[in-house]
Amino acid sequence: MRMKRLAMVVATLALAGLPATVLAVDPTQPAYGGPLTGAQETPAVVTTAAGQGTVVISADGSTITYLVTYSGLSGSVAAAHIHTGAAGIAGGVILPLTAGPSPMTGTLTAANFAASGSVTTFAQAVAAIRAGTTYFNLHTAANPGGELRGQILAAGDAYFAGLTGAQETPAVVTTAAGQGTVVISADGSTITYLVTYSGLSGSVAAAHIHTGAAGIAGGVILPLTAGPSPMTGTLTAANFAASGSVTTFAQAVAAIRAGTTYFNLHTAANPGGELRGQIAVTVSAPAPTPKPTAAPTPPPTATVTPVVPTGNGDVVALVLLASLTAAAGTLVWVGRRQSSTQG
Repeated sequence: MRMKRLAMVVATLALAGLPATVLAVDPTQPAYGGPLTGAQETPAVVTTAAGQGTVVISADGSTITYLVTYSGLSGSVAAAHIHTGAAGIAGGVILPLTAGPSPMTGTLTAANFAASGSVTTFAQAVAAIRAGTTYFNLHTAANPGGELRGQILAAGDAYFAGLTGAQETPAVVTTAAGQGTVVISADGSTITYLVTYSGLSGSVAAAHIHTGAAGIAGGVILPLTAGPSPMTGTLTAANFAASGSVTTFAQAVAAIRAGTTYFNLHTAANPGGELRGQIAVTVSAPAPTPKPTAAPTPPPTATVTPVVPTGNGDVVALVLLASLTAAAGTLVWVGRRQSSTQG
């Protein structure tokens, strides 16, 4: 009976598109960043512009993902970089950012690195970010040396999600896919999110963070600003809505850390959600179901009944065995001669 119940559990998990194993919470990744202001420039710049920057370094130190938002600049961003330099010190460019409208996002590797001063390798650039001796800098035509600068400092914890249709409850068949990141500030008062996606059946009608463990549908606790990819924003207690046992913003933060929340992107074709991604938990795509293999067809065998001719003289008994095989197509003849003496 227990084996039958176990088989039912495994089958249920397979239908839900989840691995038949306990899903562990991913390790926390530290995030770095801070506010961007004109006052941090060297020398300071008077501007009404402001911004926010965040970087997350992968666990193996091979990639740096960045998110920079801004508003109020004197003009478009002419260039944007990560520079080396402690607070109040101007330094050289070590990593370029893709300049464009807010938000600016991207991923940097050793291929993007340029040496400056004592920072001569990508690994040293990563170490400098962790040490707080690098900064964002946004340049404009009016302020070619930089209009907004932000020292990159420890900023909290980052958690990730891979968005797929298979994680929906029930699973949704879609070619769409996405990635999501949340950064919880060191004091737990803010949640910054970045969601990218492609291939949806239509525009995003709504987007949220829901409460619920992997494979479980739950209620909305935090809204996301629905729009084209990338979607980004910052959430506080003012955005929170209670659902189930999650009744406070602090409990929402704790649920994210525990792996019991998920991103959900809704479309007109899939109002319940077309892409879902468990936050802080890696959910592997279900393995494809192997097609049953047909049993090999045995080779045809034909047996010819022996013919025994009769008459005076020698009696010859011939036994004919015809064995036809599909692989070799061999015809085998076996004969036996029997003699008798006429009296």
